[in-house]
Amino acid sequence: MVSHRRCSRAAVAAAAAGLALALLGAPGMAQSQTATSAAPAAASTESLPALLARVLPADPQVRSAAALAEAAQERRKQSQSRMWPTIGASITRGGAAETELGRSVNRQTDRAEATVRWNVYNAGNDAAELRAATLEVQAAQEELRRAREEASTRIAEAYLDLLRLDSLVPKALERLQAVQRLARQVRLQAEIGKLSNADASQAEASELDAEVVYQELVSDQAGARRRLATLVGAASVEALPGVVPLDLPPPALESPSAEMLLASGPGQVTAAQERARAAAERVRPLSSLAQPRIDVELRQRLWDRTTPQVTTEQQHSWSLVARWDFPVGGEQQARIAESRLRAQAAQEEAQRVANALSSELASLGPRIAETANNVARLERQIRQYDLLVQAGELQFEAGRRTVAQLIQLREGRFTAEQRRAEQAHRHLTARLRQLALNGALLPALGLPDAEVPPAR
Repeated sequence: MVSHRRCSRAAVAAAAAGLALALLGAPGMAQSQTATSAAPAAASTESLPALLARVLPADPQVRSAAALAEAAQERRKQSQSRMWPTIGASITRGGAAETELGRSVNRQTDRAEATVRWNVYNAGNDAAELRAATLEVQAAQEELRRAREEASTRIAEAYLDLLRLDSLVPKALERLQAVQRLARQVRLQAEIGKLSNADASQAEASELDAEVVYQELVSDQAGARRRLATLVGAASVEALPGVVPLDLPPPALESPSAEMLLASGPGQVTAAQERARAAAERVRPLSSLAQPRIDVELRQRLWDRTTPQVTTEQQHSWSLVARWDFPVGGEQQARIAESRLRAQAAQEEAQRVANALSSELASLGPRIAETANNVARLERQIRQYDLLVQAGELQFEAGRRTVAQLIQLREGRFTAEQRRAEQAHRHLTARLRQLALNGALLPALGLPDAEVPPAR
């Protein structure tokens, strides 16, 4: 009996010594077990403005809009060229059987001449087309600005998502290490009889839950890095620099109405308005159908080697031609009706774009304010949880709190940290969207408003 008691006391002493060693060495042991699962940190960091300045010129959407802007410039040059004369040259070679002064003649023609033809009047159609093409150039420039803002928003959203996960992964790792320490402590105390096997099972279940949450966040973090690397065209995920917190100007307090957006709207509204004005310029009055097209034509002979020569030779000539064309199928009337309907559709499209932007901006204001308040509330809650967890750990050591209560406190703190990161992400995303819809995203990030081709 004495021998059995000595063995029991020795076992208890050994378990207690093991518990003390676990409490002293648990942080380092837990960190060594979980550090290998952590995502590799980026060797360098790059701010969002610097990243956008580097990758925007190569973005496919931006390059497409830039090409369309240059194409609009070229189309305007085509319209402008109609205001200038047309220079031409012609060479005629041929043969004819003719009767000249009562006798048959086989004449071989070899003649060249230069011409200058200038349309001096066509009811203002060329001038209207030039004005419309100029407005379309301005619309294309606004579309380029909008494309740069949309590409910036798309990249910024991926950047912020990675930033959110980068802030959550260390919190999840910290929680996992704390739960692992607690699970070891509970197992040792259960072995010496201070806690029940149910407490050990509950601690193990909490440890498994923390591992699942941590690994899920690490996987999401790797996926977010791959997404951002793909969007910016990085050679590999490893080549993508790390992200840093984003600083934005204060949000707008008032949401503009559709009428305000039409009066001085951002790029998307302005582009739609310019296209509506261009379509309106192409609407010609019915009176233009009765007006002639007047051309001046000058001809100058370059050479004439016609044999036998004709009795009279024309050295040069000029003519003023007025021409009326009346297609009997109603083509001109249908063309005018089509241009009028297209102008109406373009105007309605501009109104639709303004209404859509106004409604979305109206919903962003309350969202920005509410998420900012939620972030402040959750930060206060996290500070309270920090105090509660510290007190709960001391009370657990003193036997005044159960394992379930301590686990609940730590899970509550991590839940608050998750919600705080999500609300901060929603807040920044909404502010980015508000800046983009107002046409102020690029200036807010310190980038040039747009890179448009010069007017020519």
